[in-house]
Amino acid sequence: MTENIDPRTDPQFQALKHVMDEIIQNKVPVRNWWDLGALSTLRELQHQIDDHNVLDDSDLIDALNQARIEIKYLLSVITDLDERVKERDAEVSRLERWAHRAN
Repeated sequence: MTENIDPRTDPQFQALKHVMDEIIQNKVPVRNWWDLGALSTLRELQHQIDDHNVLDDSDLIDALNQARIEIKYLLSVITDLDERVKERDAEVSRLERWAHRAN
C-alpha cells in the first residue's frame, strides 16, 4: 500500500511534513516527556480496570487503581519540581543581570 504514495503530492504526507516542520521550528509547544509516557500508561491502566471490572476481580482492580493514583501523584510532583526549577533559573538569570549591571 505504501509503494503507491508519492511523498511530493500525497496530502497526508505533506500535512505530516508541515506539522513536523512546525515542531522543529518550536512553533508548537511539545508536552513534557514525563507526561507523554505517563498518559499512555494511565490510559492502559484504565483499559485494564474497565476490562477486569466486568470480571469483578476486586483485588486486581484495587491494585490497578492504586497504581493510577500513585502515577498521577508522581506526575504532579515532577510537574511542580519542573516549575520550581524554571522559577529558580529565571531568578538566577535576573540576579546575574542585576550583578552584571552593578559592576
